[in-house]
Amino acid sequence: MFDALAGMYMAMKIHLSQINPFKKEDKVVNEYIYENKVKKAEEKEKYEKSKMPESGYMTVEEYEALSRGKSKKEIDVKEADIPKDSHMVYVPQKTFKLVKYNDPVGSPELNLPRRLNFDRQINAQGIVSGDKTMLVYPAVYYYAQTDCTACDLFLIKLDPSLNDVEKVKRANIIQKEETPLLSTEKSLDEKYIFRTLTPIDFSVDNKKLAIKEKVGHRHDGIWKTDLWVYDFEKREAKKLPQIREAIEEYWKYLGGFELTETRWDIYPMGFDYNNDDRIIVCAYAYTGNLPKFLGTWSIDVEGESSKLEDLDGNFVPVATVGYRLAEDSVMDSSEVEFEAKRAKEKEDKIQKDAKEAEKQLKEIKRLEYERKVNQMNMDTLFKIRQREETLKNYASESKDGLTGI
Repeated sequence: MFDALAGMYMAMKIHLSQINPFKKEDKVVNEYIYENKVKKAEEKEKYEKSKMPESGYMTVEEYEALSRGKSKKEIDVKEADIPKDSHMVYVPQKTFKLVKYNDPVGSPELNLPRRLNFDRQINAQGIVSGDKTMLVYPAVYYYAQTDCTACDLFLIKLDPSLNDVEKVKRANIIQKEETPLLSTEKSLDEKYIFRTLTPIDFSVDNKKLAIKEKVGHRHDGIWKTDLWVYDFEKREAKKLPQIREAIEEYWKYLGGFELTETRWDIYPMGFDYNNDDRIIVCAYAYTGNLPKFLGTWSIDVEGESSKLEDLDGNFVPVATVGYRLAEDSVMDSSEVEFEAKRAKEKEDKIQKDAKEAEKQLKEIKRLEYERKVNQMNMDTLFKIRQREETLKNYASESKDGLTGI
């Protein structure tokens, strides 16, 4: 583009001194020359303005047009790209890895820090699906007026273009689906009630998610745990109270005591290792100094069949599918310094390319300005030559030599 403009400029280069007015007393010719000077002055002003910052030659009208308010639809919101410091000295930086979420089985718990009372909301650690395409996390809310806690479970689709660790690290709550997968009751009628949701694990095919809901009282502890399963294909959550009913019925008729008269609870462990359609839970009763084991049970995802798997505390295989982000180690100083050097070289190249591009743009503007000026000179010269030919022809045809033009 540079060479083309330069060649065009040399081919068209005509100085105003070449415009030889046929007769200086000719008003038409003088008008042509005057118009040419005015147009060139306007073009020069435009050229000088283009070399200055936008506000350098800004009129009041232009400023008001640019400073008017914009609606949300007109504003292009982009995710902030946090720049890295290329001049950093070594500071220990943690590295991360993905580890099994439900390991040991049944261990996932939702711990509510004291800062929840001040922040009013926290986002707990999420679970990543086995195929690493989505992340599910609980958002816990605190209502100070009644000292109550409620919870929502949200889904974030992970970026498939990133590696496994980066896609989890870059998952942001602004990317979450607007509608939660599951929500607890948010009634504020009773004081000190807490309701929380904790993901347990994904099924092996990643189509279902086992969830536990804990309901309790701030000054009285946990009242009960309910089991839920979310189906990603049907996009619906189903509560499975049948497992609690089956355990109560079993111990009422075969054990000889009413669980409804004592405090007891279930502990969801995950999906059955040998049957992806069943969820394993353990049950305990708190009847003395030591909890009483009430057996390992299972229930199908539709809630139609509850079964006692073991009553002696033997291990029942549970699948561990999901992942969580965990600290791995600390990045070596040489790696940090190498990355800083690469970042500095990249910054220098970007600045150099920007300066070169700016220099070329200025040269292009200059050549374009000179091309326009020379075009104006050529147009004016052409009109003067036409005027000269017209006068000559009229003079040869006139008998008295008066043109009258």
